[in-house]
Amino acid sequence: MNIYEWLTIVSICLIGAITPGPSLIIILYITNVKSLLSGIIASIGHGFGIFLYAILAIYSMNLLLKISPITIQIIQILGAFFLIFIGWKILFFKPSNEENNKAYKIPKSLFESYLIGFTASLINPKVMIFFSAIFSQFLNDNYSTQTKFGMALLAGIIDAFWYILASFSITFAIIQNYIKTKQKNIFIICGSILIFLSFYLIYKSLINLL
Repeated sequence: MNIYEWLTIVSICLIGAITPGPSLIIILYITNVKSLLSGIIASIGHGFGIFLYAILAIYSMNLLLKISPITIQIIQILGAFFLIFIGWKILFFKPSNEENNKAYKIPKSLFESYLIGFTASLINPKVMIFFSAIFSQFLNDNYSTQTKFGMALLAGIIDAFWYILASFSITFAIIQNYIKTKQKNIFIICGSILIFLSFYLIYKSLINLL
C-alpha cells in the first residue's frame, strides 16, 4: 500500500471514531463516575473490539475477492455511498442537551471497565458495516498478512486513542468547553472530508468496474 492509501484509511477511521454514538456516552460516563484510568482502560477495550471487527471485515472481503471479484467492486461502490451517508449525518449532527444516560452500570474494577468498553464496540452492528465499507476499498490479493494485520491494528489504535482523548477532555474544563464551542465546526469539517473521500472512492471503483 502506498502512503496515500494509508492516510486515507487513517482519515476515515478517525472520522468514524469521532462520530458521536452510544460508545462515546458509555466511555465518558465511566470516566465521569469512576476515574480517568477506568475511562482509559474502557477505551483500550473498545479499541480491541474495533480491531477484531476490522480483522473480520478484511478477511471476509478478501475471501469474497477470490470468489467473485466483481462483487467486491459493487460492495466498494455501495460502501462508499454508505460513507457519504455517514458524512451527511455528521454534517448535520445536532448535539443533545440531555445528560448522559445514567442507566449504565458503573464498573467496579478496571477489568470490568475493559469489558464494558470491549462490549460496547461489539454490540454496535453499524461497526461491521462501516469497516466493510472502508476496507473493501483497499483490498488487494497481493497484500501480505502483515499489511492486513496492520490495517486492522491501525483502526483499533485510532479508535482507542480517540476515546482516550475524549476521556481526558472531560477531566479538563478548558478542553471540554473548547470542544463544545467548536463542535459544530469540527463536525462540518469531518463530514465534508468524509464525503469528499467517498466520492473519490466511488470514482476509483467505477473506473475499475468499467
